Amino acid sequence: MLFSRKTNAIVLICIDLFFFTLTALFIGYDLFFTLASFWGRTRGESKYIRFQTFAVIFAAYKEDAVILESVKSFIRQDYPKDKYRVIVVSDHMRPETNRALAELPIELLTPDFEHSMKHKSVSYALEYIGDGADKVVIMDADNITETDFLTRINKVTQDNIVLQAHRTLKNENTPIAIWDGLAEEINNTIFRKGRVNVGISSSLIGSGMVFDLGWFKAHMRKCETFAEDKELEILLASQNIFVDYADNIYVYDEKTSRKEVMTRQRSRWFHAQVIAFGLILKHFNKHSLNRNYVDKILQWVPFPRILKILIPVIFTLIWSIQDIHLAYKWLALIAGGVLTYGLAIPRKMHTRKLYMSLSKLPLLFSILTKGYIASLIRIKNKDTSFQSTPHDITIKKEEESHD
Repeated sequence: MLFSRKTNAIVLICIDLFFFTLTALFIGYDLFFTLASFWGRTRGESKYIRFQTFAVIFAAYKEDAVILESVKSFIRQDYPKDKYRVIVVSDHMRPETNRALAELPIELLTPDFEHSMKHKSVSYALEYIGDGADKVVIMDADNITETDFLTRINKVTQDNIVLQAHRTLKNENTPIAIWDGLAEEINNTIFRKGRVNVGISSSLIGSGMVFDLGWFKAHMRKCETFAEDKELEILLASQNIFVDYADNIYVYDEKTSRKEVMTRQRSRWFHAQVIAFGLILKHFNKHSLNRNYVDKILQWVPFPRILKILIPVIFTLIWSIQDIHLAYKWLALIAGGVLTYGLAIPRKMHTRKLYMSLSKLPLLFSILTKGYIASLIRIKNKDTSFQSTPHDITIKKEEESHD
């Protein structure tokens, strides 16, 4: 009996050490890049600034509620009109939306895909563009930019192959939207700003992306899943191409305000991460061994942030009952996690609205948990179908139609 108790205690301690080491490594990794985001970075400037030509692609799948506002906003750019073109790929949008778009100074494409995917829409636009641009800008249908967006992008992409702009929230209408925007800003700090400050590639985020047309055309056709931005990151990392990040050039993105939409969104994102992790391991070889590639492998390990928070809390509770001395290291890890993600939140987001929405944290954890479970079900069922994120305006209209 005594032997059995000792054995159980040893097993529990081994489990404790395993999870502590694993969680500490990932929190420490995030903390390093969070601290790196505060380092100064000197960006090299080209001696000669030329006006590049841009092809701006809006891939819009059933985005009738938001596409017109976004396109009308973008065509107000102060960049020379003959140096950029706006291409809207209208995938299964209503005829009245297409008629309204056709009246604008843009180029409208209306493919009819049987199985819609963003990479199909973008590839369709690339074939249409041909060689008629220096750079390609990828935008989501709900994205809004400042009027000097292209002017500033032109300046920082003179010698770049890829650049990710700073995507940030444009709406704070609900606590869920605030927390959705907050999560994206934490990712901006850790996966973009912190990384480029130490010379490692920024992560891509699906929109606000700028590519060299030649490279993009040659590689976009290789994307086959709904995680096309992750597939592009693998291709870039395998060639050790640096992905730059412009922290001060903003793309305003609508954040979801509904818990059911956020659940679906998180499910899709975690599923994309799992797919990406499998693909990057599959394509790994000695020729792709570089710090950007290795960083992507570590970054995409399917170990969601919610587990980095929940595991220390669970073990702290267990050891608080069993042996308080063994709980101290977990308390220290919780403090490290709070410090990491607290510092990763931009100062501008430490607002009264944020602190008032703290009461929604249990709901947020519930949403995230449901999202991860849903993604695991999708993975088990080998469901790789594309799931769009409906916007609030769309939801409201649908609700009104049922009244």
